[in-house]
This record gives sequence, C-alpha cells and structure tokens, in this order.
Amino acid sequence: MFPSGLQHVVGMSLVLGAASYGIGLAPLSVPLSKKQLSVLSNLGTGLLIGTAIGVILPEGIEELVTGERSSYSFNIGLPILLGFAAMFVLEEYASHGLPHAHSSTSQPGGLVFDVDLEERGRLPAPEHPPLRHAETSGVQRAYPLSLGLIIHALIDGYALGVSASNTRSPNLSIVVFFAIIVHKAPTALALTTALLANSLPVTECKRYLLYFSLATPVSSILTYGLYAFHSEKNTGTWAGSALLFSGGTFLYVASVMQPVSGHASESPASEIGKTVRIVLLVGGMFFPLLASQIVVHEH
Repeated sequence: MFPSGLQHVVGMSLVLGAASYGIGLAPLSVPLSKKQLSVLSNLGTGLLIGTAIGVILPEGIEELVTGERSSYSFNIGLPILLGFAAMFVLEEYASHGLPHAHSSTSQPGGLVFDVDLEERGRLPAPEHPPLRHAETSGVQRAYPLSLGLIIHALIDGYALGVSASNTRSPNLSIVVFFAIIVHKAPTALALTTALLANSLPVTECKRYLLYFSLATPVSSILTYGLYAFHSEKNTGTWAGSALLFSGGTFLYVASVMQPVSGHASESPASEIGKTVRIVLLVGGMFFPLLASQIVVHEH
C-alpha cells in the first residue's frame, strides 16, 4: 500500500510543481489584469477556509477520537494553535526587512500574498538609479519576498503530505490538492510580477520561481514518507495531530495572510464587484465539504 500511496502523492506533487512554474512564467510574456488575479485569489481563499474548517479539522478530530485519546479539548486545540502560531512566527521572520508600502492597508507582518503581492512589488524607486544599485536593491527586495512564499509553499506541501498519508480517508488528499493548486495559481503569478517590478533579470525571476515551485512537491513527499511510516504504529496520534496542525496553518493563511474583508483603498475599477467577490468566497468555502462528500460516496 505504501508504494501505491507514494505514487499518488508523487503524481500530485509533480502536477503542483509543474503548474506553479508554468503559471508563474505567464507574466513574462502575457500581461494579466488585477481583476483576473482577484478572481483566483478570492476563490483560493474560500477554498482554503472551507478545506480547513469543513474537511481537515473534522478529519483530524475523528482520527483523535478513534485513537482513543483522553482530554479531547486539549489534544484537539493544541495542534490547531501550534499550526496557527507556527505560521505566524515564520511569517514574521520571513517578512523581516521587507519594505513596507501601503501601510494603512497592509496585513500584519508586512508580507502579503496573491493580488496584494503585485502591489507590494510596485514600490516607488528613483527615476534614474545606477544600474548596479538597482540590481542590488532588487535582489534585496526579492530575497525576503521569495523566502516568505517558499516557506508558505513548504507548508502547503506539508498539508498535502499529511492528507495523503491518512489511510482512513484516502480521498482527503484530492480535496486538499484541489484547494492548494487553485490557491497557488495567483500566488505564482503575483510572485513573478513582483520580482519583475523590482527590476530583477528574467533569469533571476525564473530561478526564484523554480525554488517556489519545487518547495511544495519536496515538502509533500518528505511529509508523506514521515507520517506514512509512523501511521502504521499509531494512526490516531500521528494522523490526527498532523491534520489539525495543517488545518491551523490553512486557517492562518486564509484569515491573516489573505483576509476575507475587502480593502477599502483599492480602486473599484480594477477589481471584481462585491457581490461576485462574496459568491467566490462563500462558494469556495462550501465546495471542499461538498466535494469530499461526493468523493466519499463514490469511493
């Protein structure tokens, strides 16, 4: 069963890596509007929230209950808080040194994702800076920006690896995979856009994009190997706590890095309407739960 499960997670990881890199190359040749990025971003945010609350957390709780552990409130709450806190600490350190622009609307820690990442890349610069100074400044901006997104991609891979190693719900990874790939599309696009806006050469943009694209596949395969091995000994303890931890990280990404509330300062002409935005978010929230039920009944 381990080889077939490994092939499954490797296949999903390869698709994620190839899709992230391919989509991230688009801004190098095809300009994309902020409205198009906003549609993907809001749908991805809704999917993350729905996957965390409607799928991952209930599966984690079920694993702990079937594992016959006591003190359910503590054992359930602790992994969720650890996942949320871990993302907060990582984001704080990853965003250290990143220039702060639009401070009135930026999220905590200064590191922003998806559509807002494009705005982060468009920082004011001297009209005619020396070439060497411009390249140095671009690299200084690109490093913390890319590092934060790579760490975020590693967490995505962790969630996918954990869900794939859950033998009680083998189809859980499909729902998580779909949520991640929709979420990563605008992130990859915005990363390349921001790097180009910081005057990085195309070759450097491709290099940072490659690191970002490889982070999730590597993390998911390593995580799967770790938890698939330990799940044979104690499924409830390992799988339940791991799922709750990954649920906490998803909640942080969806609620803090990509807040559900709109930004009042954004130009209404360049973004989607409020009604469309609400439909995308709410639809994204409920889709993972409905999809998981369909997959379970068909299995």
